Amino acid sequence: MNIGFNPDGKQLPKRTFMLWFLAICTMLNNAMSGLTYFFYGLFPKVLRQSVEVMSNMPMFDNEQYRQAFETYLSIAPWQYLLLFVMSAMAFAGALIMLWKLKPLGFHLYTISQIYGFCVLNLIIGGKLAMGWNEIIWTIMIVIVYALQLRFIQHLNDASEQKEKQTDMDNNNDIDLENNE
Repeated sequence: MNIGFNPDGKQLPKRTFMLWFLAICTMLNNAMSGLTYFFYGLFPKVLRQSVEVMSNMPMFDNEQYRQAFETYLSIAPWQYLLLFVMSAMAFAGALIMLWKLKPLGFHLYTISQIYGFCVLNLIIGGKLAMGWNEIIWTIMIVIVYALQLRFIQHLNDASEQKEKQTDMDNNNDIDLENNE
């Protein structure tokens, strides 16, 4: 098996380090967050029991942990499922950008960030509302992904040109064989 080639034997376009780094970090973060949101949404009693067990542990016996536990318990299960959808969209967007090199992935990722902003600030609110630093950080990551779009488009254009050239060469070879 040749790494860097697809099953047809054509060379795969190279991804930038920044795209690899962003996409892998995004996928890891959203996979873990998504699983957590999914289980909290489907099994709220497990969350309540976990908080009760941790509240009885000496290392979690202070006011900050109690406030955090109360915040987690104050979120309705359906709100956790909304957060799961956001994580799944961001994961899928990063995967599409990295694997397929399609701008659709960027659009899906950006929509997931806007959706997450709306869920956290307008639906859930309270202590989980995004602060300015989180909003700015999210915008910066979207901008860095947007900067990767030109590389994605360039790689797509280059691979399309290579495919057209290969098709033309194959057609020329067939024409030569037919003329002989």
